[in-house]
Amino acid sequence: MVVRTPAALLRLQDALGAVVGDPRVEVVFTVDTGSVFSAGLTERLVDSGALVVPWARAGRDEFDLAVAASDNSDLRRFAAPVVLMPHGAGYHRRSTSDPAAISGLRASALVAGGRVLPRAVVVAHERQITALRSVDPRLAGHAVVATDPCLDRITASEPHRPHHRRRFDAEGRRVVLLCSTWGRHSLLGTNPGLAEELVTTLPVDEYRVAMTLHPNIWQRHGPLQVRAWLRPAVEAGLVLIPPAQDWRPGLLAADVVVSDHGSVTAYAAAAGRPVLLAADGGPEVVPHSPLADLLSALPRLSPDGVPTDLPAPAPRSVTEAIFHPGPTTVDQVLYEVMGLAGAPPAVTPVPRPRLELPDPSHYRTTVTHAHLDGGRARLAIARTTGRWSPGWLSAADTSTDIALLEAAAVVWTTIAAGGSTHARDLLTRYPAARLVTAAGADGTTRAWPRVGPAIAATSTTTASATAAALHWWTTLPPAQRPHRIDLVAGAASGVIDVHIGDSGRE
Repeated sequence: MVVRTPAALLRLQDALGAVVGDPRVEVVFTVDTGSVFSAGLTERLVDSGALVVPWARAGRDEFDLAVAASDNSDLRRFAAPVVLMPHGAGYHRRSTSDPAAISGLRASALVAGGRVLPRAVVVAHERQITALRSVDPRLAGHAVVATDPCLDRITASEPHRPHHRRRFDAEGRRVVLLCSTWGRHSLLGTNPGLAEELVTTLPVDEYRVAMTLHPNIWQRHGPLQVRAWLRPAVEAGLVLIPPAQDWRPGLLAADVVVSDHGSVTAYAAAAGRPVLLAADGGPEVVPHSPLADLLSALPRLSPDGVPTDLPAPAPRSVTEAIFHPGPTTVDQVLYEVMGLAGAPPAVTPVPRPRLELPDPSHYRTTVTHAHLDGGRARLAIARTTGRWSPGWLSAADTSTDIALLEAAAVVWTTIAAGGSTHARDLLTRYPAARLVTAAGADGTTRAWPRVGPAIAATSTTTASATAAALHWWTTLPPAQRPHRIDLVAGAASGVIDVHIGDSGRE
């Protein structure tokens, strides 16, 4: 397995299927270090337990098969029949190094000395053979149409969608997945502030916004720089899928995908997800290619953001022009080239991710509906993490943004023991605060208004949502204050029972 970039590595791992578990076959990896994106790949493979041979040795030893997912590697060096795969959803983009060439199909890399170097060039649809023929007519004779292994794994994982959504804490929320390929025509390249804009505008209890970036972005700029660029969005609630994590759980959890001309757009559309286009790739997309047809069929992201009524998925006729629905799989192609009887195709579902979910330290809250009925109230609120959005501001006492704390009407804390002392200190330190709340691990919240008696409440929702509801409660005339609040706030909905005067007890 010839690895040149992180994207190629994921592609090759998908293609192994049944081969890697076959006792007749031993799989080894080699890393082509000639790419600026190859840094860290050897260590990553070794950590995974893979057998890695040096690049120089890979060119000397004999193998029964060499599999590559990039035409940028020198395919002439291998003493083995070569199978070339696309490292994305087919051959639809211009090469960044040669804008006149199709990415993945440079003639100088595939044809040498009058002969075609790969034994087989895998394509995901018969229509892509036209692209091979346009590069060199002889390549068409080496084309093999096979199902896309990445899409196969997505399809096999659809029954696990509820489990993936649970990892994103998506109960009661719509999941919006932002996807960016790399380069200046990508989503991140054309609108680097989009993630922060969406995550601070969409109601946080109704939407979970996640983002996946092409591995080349992480490799070229470094995780420190990328995380610094996106830190405001992450602090406001963005789930940034780490570079070593598979991006597909985000797609499986998603209700809508906001994307560009990268391969994820094609996979999302083929998986039946509504897709909104934030960037179309401009000159990087091959005109009249299946990807170009898909992009022209997709609705654009409105300046108003994600619509309440999601768009319909892309027409199946458009996605079926990209992916071959037939029975042949890539691992069957590998068996055929090795001259072995193939094992039954094995498609492994995508594993559930390990994610660190953000915990915003401030909210803007507005009341969208309130109905009082005796001692009970039904309260609907909408919360965002925008600094200057409408509504009152609440902040955690752990917030590192002192300006937000100084402007907050509500400050919440999780310091329950000695809460009254800490609350008085917070009220003194932040004169704009009208209320301080302290949430205990047992679901009891104690609250201290700047004016009026202390409060105790039992709550089935989060500390920050409870604080917002109790702040609304303190704005009512004492005679109208309910004993129970049925809070309607998307994923933060719950019931809050309020008691007066119990909060001062230590």
